Amino acid sequence: MQKTKNEGDQLMRTKDEFNEQKQRQQLLNAAWKLFYEKGYQDTTLDDILKEAHCSKGRFYYYFHAKAELLDSMYELFDEKYEEFYQSIDPTLGSFEQLLSLNRFMFDFMSRQIGKELLTSLYVSQLSGTTGIRFWGEQRSFIKIILKIVTQGQERGEIRKDIDRHTLASDIVAEERSQLISWCLAGGSYDLAAVSIPKLERSYIGYSSQYEAIKKQ
Repeated sequence: MQKTKNEGDQLMRTKDEFNEQKQRQQLLNAAWKLFYEKGYQDTTLDDILKEAHCSKGRFYYYFHAKAELLDSMYELFDEKYEEFYQSIDPTLGSFEQLLSLNRFMFDFMSRQIGKELLTSLYVSQLSGTTGIRFWGEQRSFIKIILKIVTQGQERGEIRKDIDRHTLASDIVAEERSQLISWCLAGGSYDLAAVSIPKLERSYIGYSSQYEAIKKQ
């Protein structure tokens, strides 16, 4: 009987956790929609609560402020990256996988996030008010990059004389620089079309054939 009661308690806790996660996800989805449509500055907390059908008290159970909601949106982005990564042909070379992921990210950022929202994210990160690191190592996106780099080193495609974590960090930094440049230019050009060739040139330095390429 005691075992049955414990199992029932566990089931209730699991259900409560699922409902809490669902409500939090609704808030993030509502914020993403409104930030994209109205802009971060012009979207009020009341707008988000109305869109998500959530009370103010419940909102503060998950987030401390609108800025924290903004900085937490990387969770939604990572879901998209994870989904896309699963669709990549694992037999592709490491650099082809990286560029496929880069292309998807640039298209996603320019078409579904937009210059205004992306700029707001960077401003929030620079101010550091929430303490949430948008480019922290907990990001699934960064873990995917690290996985591709590790596999590339094991295959002999990516140089092994540089630590894999350093390489992954460098790749993410180069991607970020392309995103920031696009924001500074007011989103005036095709992000993927301009950025991918630049990354292709920079990736040459990570190739296991780099020394041979330099001599050509």
